[in-house]
Amino acid sequence: MAIKLIALDMDGTTLNDNNVVSPKNHAIIKEALAKGIIVTVCTGRANTELAPIIDALPEIRYFISGNGCKIYDKETDDTILSDPLSFSAANTIYRIVREYPVMLEVYTDNQIYTSKSCYEHVHKYVPEKFIKLVEDTRTPLENLKALFRSDWKKPVEKMNIFYNNAEDFASIRAKCKNLPACMTGATEANLEFNSPTANKGTAVAKMAKMMHIHAEEVMTIGDGSNDITMLKYAGYSIAMANAIDEVKLVAKYQTSSNNENGVAAAIEKYALNR
Repeated sequence: MAIKLIALDMDGTTLNDNNVVSPKNHAIIKEALAKGIIVTVCTGRANTELAPIIDALPEIRYFISGNGCKIYDKETDDTILSDPLSFSAANTIYRIVREYPVMLEVYTDNQIYTSKSCYEHVHKYVPEKFIKLVEDTRTPLENLKALFRSDWKKPVEKMNIFYNNAEDFASIRAKCKNLPACMTGATEANLEFNSPTANKGTAVAKMAKMMHIHAEEVMTIGDGSNDITMLKYAGYSIAMANAIDEVKLVAKYQTSSNNENGVAAAIEKYALNR
């Protein structure tokens, strides 16, 4: 069946290691759009982190952010879907994570909050290629505890930790495994917490249904564990050459790496049929 919808992960997929959309990727994405194929960004980033992507891909209308907790229509400035964490789950995650030497981020109130102490020592926690993005988009607080008081009425869309100790990662994951939350990662140094019903696959499926598109007519491309649900959903699932092994096992096909225009190659082969 012809592809009618393409969902693209950003970091490690559409963006190269310099956090840039290559001219080749951009040109092929525009060509797909010109042929009537809907192309959507599908990222773990929050809306507050999308500005560079919107600037790089101004032709794209729909953005799935926060690992599927939001679908945003840039043309109408409407939020089509919102699926935040429960207050109870967010509060429990906070109480568990604060006991570890990790950088916790809370996505709420159209901001990404982190502690002032972590923000001032961001190089200790965040991979080098993401440091500028984090510095530009995070709001430091003296104490994140204020976000978990009962009188804080803003929903927590997502929580994220950056860690540099595998034992801490394993311990946190074990303590949180029975919580009503979905845990995934976009890199080898972070762990993301979403609503148990919020993931990229669910969001792409909802978007496809809204546009009367079947799963067999959807292409998804990704590299990290937070991409697995959308890869399992789509008729055409593509793993980047730089993807983790779990992604390569799930995907039906594989393309070249994010530094070798892998997105362009996949779209050309499977959507543009050349």
